[in-house]
Amino acid sequence: LQLFSNMCPRTCENFRALCCGEAKSLIDGRELTYKDSLFHRIVKNGWIQGGDIVSGKGDQGESIYGLTFEDENFSIHHKGRGVLGMANKGRHSNASQFYITLQPSPYLDKKYVAFGQLIEGTDVLQRLEAVPTDNERPTVPCKIINCG
Repeated sequence: LQLFSNMCPRTCENFRALCCGEAKSLIDGRELTYKDSLFHRIVKNGWIQGGDIVSGKGDQGESIYGLTFEDENFSIHHKGRGVLGMANKGRHSNASQFYITLQPSPYLDKKYVAFGQLIEGTDVLQRLEAVPTDNERPTVPCKIINCG
């Protein structure tokens, strides 16, 4: 992954720290990491989504800054496959959930903060995209085994 830290430094640092397991929860002190977390949503011709490091179901998350943090900016557009962005529940509600686009997704612009681009591992993205789903939920576990 290429992170655009010059454009979205706080967002990129949150993602990097969660990848490396370098932060503790400001709420309960537990380690915050993507390791062993699930991709809980696969939207055909849309995106794959993961990063719920709290429940794994896609309804929670936590950032290194607290529960959530503000949208940094919307400078990076969703103009192709492999754009990395923060999933959210509305304005200024970024936490740990992220997505990777499967095709150009301009409808995400100005609503979701894009902060990176998939450079390697396109074969993994292709395999995730092919996983059978039931109501956008993978029918088999798709887990981040390790990261850092």
